[in-house]
Amino acid sequence: MAEKTRWNSAQVYEKRHWATKALTHEGSDLSWYQWRARKMLKNIADALDMQSVSFAGKNVLEVGSGPVGVVSALGAEKKIAVDPLCDFYSSQKALTQYRGENVKYLNVRGEELPFEAASFDLVIVENVIDHVENIHKVMSEISRVIRSGGILYLTVNLHPFIGYFLHRAASRLQIDRGHPHTFTIEKIRKFIQQSGFEIQYDSWEGFKECWRNDFQSDSFRRRLKAASGLSEFLYTSVSTVNRNNHKVG
Repeated sequence: MAEKTRWNSAQVYEKRHWATKALTHEGSDLSWYQWRARKMLKNIADALDMQSVSFAGKNVLEVGSGPVGVVSALGAEKKIAVDPLCDFYSSQKALTQYRGENVKYLNVRGEELPFEAASFDLVIVENVIDHVENIHKVMSEISRVIRSGGILYLTVNLHPFIGYFLHRAASRLQIDRGHPHTFTIEKIRKFIQQSGFEIQYDSWEGFKECWRNDFQSDSFRRRLKAASGLSEFLYTSVSTVNRNNHKVG
């Protein structure tokens, strides 16, 4: 579990990040959320060996949605997004202009989901598990609120072996304040499985390509990441409930 002070520091970092986007009018891009939603549905369909998949008539929850969330671009009966900075986002019109009208946004932490057990058919954790305070409690809560046969869609930025140790050090020293946790492919797979889920599909980007993109970027920050060995690559997984394998962290 990340220390409380580290998580609080991460929240300050995250708030400043989005405040800057609001001021520079680099807020939410609806097309990006639509693209992520289409990609998610394709990955879920591939995992279930189906031509297509729909959540019409289903209940969907996104944990750590940010200002808008992928859930906003998804068709479903009930759509809920939770984020501990939701109240702040709601005060910034530049960040929330693309929010779906039928999405309920709650200022809630993933560690304390205010929902009954077995309430959701799909839970989305889009590149956020490395931002939370207690990764085990968040996953325990997700396992509690997801229905039998429900789906967990989880993505997270990973680091290769050397980058893992470098990033852990950067996180602990609060050089990278926004990410209290660090994962490798092996560690995130083990974490998902021990949290009571069975991975049906997973994939990840090539590290070398991500490193090259950072190295050739116009952004000094991204070039610095490449030079310091801190480039990351995105991991994607589709999992179903397997309560027999649930271990408390």
